[in-house]
Formats: sequence, C-alpha cells, structure tokens
Amino acid sequence: MAANDIVKPDGCIGTERLLLIPFSEESLALFIEDLPAFEKRFDVRYRGEELDYLLLGFLKKLQKELAEDPENYLFFTEFLIVLRDARCVIGSIDYKYVPKDGKTEVGYGMNPAYEGHGYMTEALRAFLDLGRQLGIRTVLADTKPDNIKSQNVLKRCGFSFLKQEENLWWKKDL
Repeated sequence: MAANDIVKPDGCIGTERLLLIPFSEESLALFIEDLPAFEKRFDVRYRGEELDYLLLGFLKKLQKELAEDPENYLFFTEFLIVLRDARCVIGSIDYKYVPKDGKTEVGYGMNPAYEGHGYMTEALRAFLDLGRQLGIRTVLADTKPDNIKSQNVLKRCGFSFLKQEENLWWKKDL
C-alpha cells in the first residue's frame, strides 16, 4: 500500500491492524488531565506504556512544543498506536525533532503485553511512509544494547547498524 493511500487528511495513519492517531493539543491536554475522560471521548482503552512521571513529564514538554510551533505539529506530536478491532491503545511512536537537512530520529514504545505480534514493525513501516511524505530523507534510531526486540524491529524495517556509543545507533535512508 502506498503512503498516500494510508495517511488521512487529519494525520491519522491506517494499516491492516492498526491506527496511528496523532495527539492534537486538545486531546493531549485531556489525556494528561483526565485519562478516563480521554478514553470515553475517543472510544479507546489505554493499555500503552506505563504512565509514570517520566512519560507524563515528556507529554507536558510535548504540550509546550506543540503550542510553540503548530506548523511542525506532525514532527512534535506523539502518535498513539491503536489496535483497530479492539480500540485499544497499545503504544506510541514519534519523530523526536523537526528534520535538519532531511534527517530526524524516531522513537517508540509499547506495552510489553502486546510484543511479539509484529505490531511495532507494522507501525514503524507506516510511520516511515509518513516521514517520506513529509520530506524526511534519513531516519535515525537508538536502542539500548540489550534491547534485542527493538533492534529486530529496526532490522525488519530496513535500518542498518550505524555505530555504538552508550546506545546502539541505527539508520535508514528513505
């Protein structure tokens, strides 16, 4: 399926089993302030990464970035990974910054209960198609040296090993 066949005008991305739904300023605020109200309003159940102080801190920082630079919204926002049939949020994916010279970095996370089904590989492939549409030419990613599952996702999506520092760095040219 071509990228232009899966990206909807509102920024949502559809795959065979998943929807990737970007937070808007409004939906992000509701998510942070009242998760049960968010679930009811958007008809989803949240089963993604643990909502600890680190993730909530990241989301509050994201809120500020979205307000400061609405033109680059799709590069700042987090996309929720939703199982289509179950209407269940199982993870998220994002670009970490506005591309510089066509290059940016991708990040993602998933509830471990949903690992091993190919969901993240499916999500990342669709997300890379979005990146291509947005003019990204190179995508970087890093993994902890012991995070074999994430490394395998990157390999299945065509990333190649770039270098090792504290983390392992990967690269894919679009």
